[in-house]
Amino acid sequence: MSKETNDKAIKQLMTKVEEQKSALGTRRRYVLNTNGIFKYDTSTYFNINTISDPMNFAKALSFLISQEANFSEACDRLGIKDKTWKWYDYTIKEWEDDFKARIEQIEYDEKKKKFDATKQKLSTLVSEEARTEMELESIQKSLGL
Repeated sequence: MSKETNDKAIKQLMTKVEEQKSALGTRRRYVLNTNGIFKYDTSTYFNINTISDPMNFAKALSFLISQEANFSEACDRLGIKDKTWKWYDYTIKEWEDDFKARIEQIEYDEKKKKFDATKQKLSTLVSEEARTEMELESIQKSLGL
């Protein structure tokens, strides 16, 4: 392929990456429903905001589901009607919502990082002439010309 053909393909790819990055939008902020500290017990816990592997949330939610099921069965056996179950003062729904919100942030960060890396790689491949042309287009766009 010629230099011009390569530059054209690179510019098209950069435009596509920018479109996808823009479609990603801004990172959603969320307010925790819980205190943000999930405890299996008094010595085993994690801060929701510091976790980067969604599997930790799946394990925690499966733990909560089994605890809630055991509690419900115990209430049934004892004839207790009010089966309101909470883990460290929060419902399973509140924990689950917090886990989902954090997973959404993790996925957003991964996608953005991928787009940034792809754009960086493409910009190293483009020729000097095309880079100058793209910078001029960018400046014109920012000036509304």
